[in-house]
Amino acid sequence: MKNQRNRPEQPAGRSSRLKNVLVILLIVAAILLIALFFAIHSLAGQTANANTPTAPVSSIPPTRMVVIPAIATVTPTATLPTAAPGVVNGIEPPPCTFPLAQITTTASAPANYAFSDPRVVLTALRGNYYSIVQWLPDNQQVLMAEAKYSAVEKMGSGPAKESIDLFNPRTVKLKVYALRNAHFDPPAWQASLNAVVYPAFNYLGRDPNTHQLKFTRQVWVSYGDPNTAQMLADNLPQFPVAVKPDGSGMVYLSDNQISRRDASMQALPSVSFDPTQWDYDKSSRNGIPDHYAMAWQPGTSLIFFYSDGVSDNSSGYTFILDSDTGRVCKLNLGGWALKAHWSSDGQYLGIVRATKYSLPIHSSDLTVLDTTTGKLYTLGIIPQDMEGDHFVSDLAWAPDNRHLIVVANDRLYLAEFASGQSVNVLPQYNWFFSSRLAWSPDGSKLVICCPANSTDRVCFIPVQKTGE
Repeated sequence: MKNQRNRPEQPAGRSSRLKNVLVILLIVAAILLIALFFAIHSLAGQTANANTPTAPVSSIPPTRMVVIPAIATVTPTATLPTAAPGVVNGIEPPPCTFPLAQITTTASAPANYAFSDPRVVLTALRGNYYSIVQWLPDNQQVLMAEAKYSAVEKMGSGPAKESIDLFNPRTVKLKVYALRNAHFDPPAWQASLNAVVYPAFNYLGRDPNTHQLKFTRQVWVSYGDPNTAQMLADNLPQFPVAVKPDGSGMVYLSDNQISRRDASMQALPSVSFDPTQWDYDKSSRNGIPDHYAMAWQPGTSLIFFYSDGVSDNSSGYTFILDSDTGRVCKLNLGGWALKAHWSSDGQYLGIVRATKYSLPIHSSDLTVLDTTTGKLYTLGIIPQDMEGDHFVSDLAWAPDNRHLIVVANDRLYLAEFASGQSVNVLPQYNWFFSSRLAWSPDGSKLVICCPANSTDRVCFIPVQKTGE
């Protein structure tokens, strides 16, 4: 295909690129420090409840691919790791099982894809940066967010603001859907209502005596007008929100329960769930609470419930949570997840996986879990002769549920996980290590944070299946 006009410039040189990297790293470090600060202060107000068993639950229908074994009522014993004084560890969940008799999905045939050159379609004000979340089902608009750090004039003026937007890369039209304080937990699209559901922290200033940050965690929904957004919940123990891919439901965590809502945002009966019960590695983190993320498996009530670890000597947790029952099982991934996305058919879970205990993370790989068999595929995306650490930073699934587009070591790769093959896409460009990207449901286009200038610009890449 012919190259598109308005192609982004090539990197200007090592010194310029290092400067851009340092700027983004400072922003990322600031966000991580805020998150860690929130986590530490959240711990101070929480009461330990690690020994509470889950409520009795019904069995999972046999058509689901991941089976969560029945959980007996147990209490910590001497066989658990020795906890530090004053710290009580939780219970390790049973392992997830994957019986072959429950295969219900039909594997789609892999396709071949060709990518055109990127074209800049959106540029942020200096100091701001973009996060790309997902394509909408209409294949026309993208859910994204813009953190507005350029509006923060001085220290102490409060947190930076963030707009949650719908953006059409072809018409270059952007609609602001919601506003919140800048936040690292992404919003989610609620397709049945054309709404955005998003976590937010309510900044209350600082205590005049202790100077400690005061805030509450909230969940909001906006139907397109930021001025009429509605708060769904306040004073929550965790930020993440999960919306079912078909828009038929959503969940978030309240105190010792899963709060659920249906497609019309009406409240459903809550389900007993206490994540501290399963915090069996708490002592190795010096008591700092885990921060979880959630990814909902299409066509089921199951959620990949994971944390990325918070200290140099602790890995994160990788659980499957049944949102209908509160039952939990543990996935053995040989590491822990930094990011995770389900294939559209719900059979495969693509994971950016870390295996070495370090913060910040110095290396990661691409791992795919087949939930019909439990088989793990670890892809050698980056050539082995490439010097230094190998770092995968983001991924997106193709609609054929076999290919993934991956950002790794400043390069863009198209990977076919079953064969383990990958190819460097658009090798003339270097992509920033934390680039965000999304592949449209029909497979015809990508949006990605542009090369060279990293997250302050958005690029559009047309995609064709070979032969079309």
